[in-house]
Amino acid sequence: MMSALLVPAEAQTSDAGTANDPVYLDPTGVVRWRNSKEEVRLYGANYCIMSGSDYRMAGLVGRDRKAMIDEDVAQFARMGWTALRLCSWGDWENADREGNLIVNEHVDLLDYLIARARERGIYMLLTPIHTYDPAFADQIKEPSSNVGFSRYFAREEMGTNPTSIAAQVNYVKQLLEHVNRYTGVPIKDERAILFIEMINEPVHHPDDLAGSVAYINALVGAVRDTGCRKLTFFNVSQDFAIAKAIKDSKVDGASFGWYPSGLVAGHTLRGNFLQAVDVYPDVLQADLKGKPRIVYEFDQADLLTGTMYPAMARTFRSVGAQFAAMFAYDMLRTAPFNLGWQTHYLNLVHTPRKAVSAVIAAEAMRRLPAFKSYGRYPDNLQFGDFRVSYEGDMSEMNAEDAFMNAGATQSAPRNPVALKRIVGFGSSGAVDYEGTGAYFLDKLQDGAWRLEVYPDQVMVRDPFEQPRPDKIVSRLLYRSWPMAVHLPDLGSRFFAAPINVPSDRGAAAGSRAESARFSVEPGIWLLTRNEQVDRAALPSRVGQVGFDEYHVNQRISYPDSIQSLAPAEFPAGDSVQIRALIADDVMPDEVKLWVRAAGARSFGAPTPMKRSHGNEYVGLVAPDVLVPGLYEYAVSARTGERVATFPGNVPQQPSEWPFQTDTLWAFRVTPTGRPMRLLDPRRDYAQLSFVRPGERYRSPFFRITTGEDADESVGIACG
Repeated sequence: MMSALLVPAEAQTSDAGTANDPVYLDPTGVVRWRNSKEEVRLYGANYCIMSGSDYRMAGLVGRDRKAMIDEDVAQFARMGWTALRLCSWGDWENADREGNLIVNEHVDLLDYLIARARERGIYMLLTPIHTYDPAFADQIKEPSSNVGFSRYFAREEMGTNPTSIAAQVNYVKQLLEHVNRYTGVPIKDERAILFIEMINEPVHHPDDLAGSVAYINALVGAVRDTGCRKLTFFNVSQDFAIAKAIKDSKVDGASFGWYPSGLVAGHTLRGNFLQAVDVYPDVLQADLKGKPRIVYEFDQADLLTGTMYPAMARTFRSVGAQFAAMFAYDMLRTAPFNLGWQTHYLNLVHTPRKAVSAVIAAEAMRRLPAFKSYGRYPDNLQFGDFRVSYEGDMSEMNAEDAFMNAGATQSAPRNPVALKRIVGFGSSGAVDYEGTGAYFLDKLQDGAWRLEVYPDQVMVRDPFEQPRPDKIVSRLLYRSWPMAVHLPDLGSRFFAAPINVPSDRGAAAGSRAESARFSVEPGIWLLTRNEQVDRAALPSRVGQVGFDEYHVNQRISYPDSIQSLAPAEFPAGDSVQIRALIADDVMPDEVKLWVRAAGARSFGAPTPMKRSHGNEYVGLVAPDVLVPGLYEYAVSARTGERVATFPGNVPQQPSEWPFQTDTLWAFRVTPTGRPMRLLDPRRDYAQLSFVRPGERYRSPFFRITTGEDADESVGIACG
């Protein structure tokens, strides 16, 4: 049985003549809901399981791709996202040389994804032609088995070669006229598909204005010849000089991409990138006046911060963008490895701080007015109900109806009585929680809240290194932690009952909160002021999510892991504080810090390490115990009879014979008054990162070059 299409109230219409077109373009170039006349504001992500490398990566971790779609679209809904970009490699994988549609598994998955997304109230941008070879990255040197037309035409000629253009037109027509087997609706009439961007990142030829206009019109004509009236978009970001051709063409709007931190650094970037997203002036070209603007791709690539997405959403709204889709959401089952795209990494379960910031960004997209400026950094850190902080690696929304925080904050809800939703990562004035997973609180009725808690997430490898299907970068730890929830209608002695809690200790037990504090495990809980609750009177859904719906990876056991979080240098006279993150299946019984002078043969007496918060432990060496110099250290953890010492995962403590390791961590105690080196060019050059000054610039503005001093062997040059 087909599920009904769930759509926002503003999109509903009883106009039979526009049943498949819930939006329209007003005379000023603003896309509006036909029923309410309100401005369309949608936020979400690209999702590519149906084709390309994501299709292959999904096959490495699970045979049932449709089940993967079910759980991923549910996460979209849980995050409050309403936008999805469908960009497929159909021009390679499900077409022939002439552009005839081949209905195969890729098309079947596209159909299924459309059906499942529309059930969750998600609206879509369809990009039928991709252009790039889907062999990237795992099949780049292998012979192609694809027979589609893009195999036979260079990207540079797709807008100029009449044979290629004819194939593109043929393919767009046939795909739009294809009837979705799961909905019974032709794609051209699919109500949840609002926009058509005919081709992904084409090579532009702006010097040939007439030819460019003719090419754009040919693609728009392919859409219109099917009877499809959906709004059409053409890419600007590959060469902003194409704007004049877009102005003179029949296309409705312009699509933009934005990667201010660059792409494919090969490691996690460090530093404050907020200044790089203050403005996006290229969107406001005079040639595009009166055209709607959407962002087909964007990301804070190679970053895991909780700040960038809301700041980028602020800037999208400041230039009037009405749709923004991050590239690309990681499937739940590939997310432990970041198998999707090396430079991109976003998943609700495996990047919780970043994901909650994307939840906040979706709210910023919905709530902020168009074309309002909030100034330049650092004056724009507070905008409307939103705030970002580089120092705290956090963002927050504090509105009348909702409170959200991506990172620990001292802020409390400004009107707790009016709250309907709380979304968090880390503690706040509303929720005190030690875990490192995301959590959601939704008000069901007065005195009853639904609590959704995700497992602790710990990054054990840099997720932006080259991925492998056997290299886990993100672990999920199923801990039981105390949580305090401060909500007026619950009070301080409410009841917590498990609804869907996949515990390894059997059925999770309910409890009564004392001083608003109770123990919680990952899963779904019901918090109520009264112990007896009529479950039948509670809603079966919370927004677009089932009441007891919960999607996480299957629980697995991990080898021991200890990571040092300590700096490499301490000033003499201060205490030396060594922090370590332990990501084992269970909490260790005992943790010890072992320190010795560099070159010494043995360690002194160990320093006990105490748990400071969550899975972090701290060992403190008192001031003046260590004289200036270089030191080596290790951390050991004992769980029952099992011992592991890191780095190296040696199954003994350093005090036990025959302990041997070739790897130790190190720190330096620097004498008072001596400068501490912040940058060593010979060692640190690989960690330097340079933001793009604007999306129109694709070549680096900076390069590494030889330094003037023989001791400083590298430097930075412009050009």
